[in-house]
Amino acid sequence: MPRTAPDKKRQRQRSEERITGELPSSLASLISAVSNSVPVPAPQRLRAEVQYVSPQLQLLAPFDAVALDPAARRLAHEQACAVLRAEDALLEKLLEVRIITTQRAAPGAPGAPGAPGAPRAPRDTALRNHVNIRFSPEYCTMVHHERAGATPADSVMFCFMASNQVEPILVVVVVHPDLGRLHNITDVQLQQLEVALMQLKARYELHGETYAYTGVSERLAGSWHSRHFHLKIRIPTEMYMEVFPAMQVIARKRHLLEHFKRKWEPIAYKFESQPTESWSEVKRRIEADIKNSLYCE
Repeated sequence: MPRTAPDKKRQRQRSEERITGELPSSLASLISAVSNSVPVPAPQRLRAEVQYVSPQLQLLAPFDAVALDPAARRLAHEQACAVLRAEDALLEKLLEVRIITTQRAAPGAPGAPGAPGAPRAPRDTALRNHVNIRFSPEYCTMVHHERAGATPADSVMFCFMASNQVEPILVVVVVHPDLGRLHNITDVQLQQLEVALMQLKARYELHGETYAYTGVSERLAGSWHSRHFHLKIRIPTEMYMEVFPAMQVIARKRHLLEHFKRKWEPIAYKFESQPTESWSEVKRRIEADIKNSLYCE
């Protein structure tokens, strides 16, 4: 007579009881624990406890010389960012961190650097992993910065970048150590911005500058527009050509710039017709945004 499902289940249970009874008590307890779904450390959690990167931002052995899978690279990247954050939380926002792999000649191997003029044997290369750090592209044209805030929790950095859009403009953004570039600023940060502007003007002996500001509602309405807070400062052409040397590719001298302003409409607009306002007008608009509680941070 065929056995039913309950019969098969009872037979399996009797087999498990017989096997468990023949095992040492410690092993039998372990089997019981596993069968009762006691949580055990997941491979991801165990891997997360591995130290890949040293405080000197070097890949530790053996991870400096083996192929790293995506999960290991991600954890190494997180640990490298933590090293930057421990040194200065703002550095993590200004720098890009990458884990890169190169091929280098092993020390003492044929083809490694030797005495000058010595014949070079075929290279015996070895895989090497490194932490690579570089400035984020948006900060590469920074010409000035000011820190503000009494404590690390409320500290911010005002970054002044020369515009890369062929226009005599400095763009000011506000970077927070936790939030990164702020979408909005507070009334306290507005006061700190004024101090930062005075420091900039003193450093570059800047007078008669004008400003452009895009309000919160305008930033939110236009998908093509950056939603971060940013202030534009119209600076003298000579200053722009000095702080943004790439501009010299177009015009090494002022008369060459005048030639391109007559020839190309985009340059003529940005140097001659781009709308700006006084600081007092821009400040009132920023204060109105704050007063209307449009800020979400």
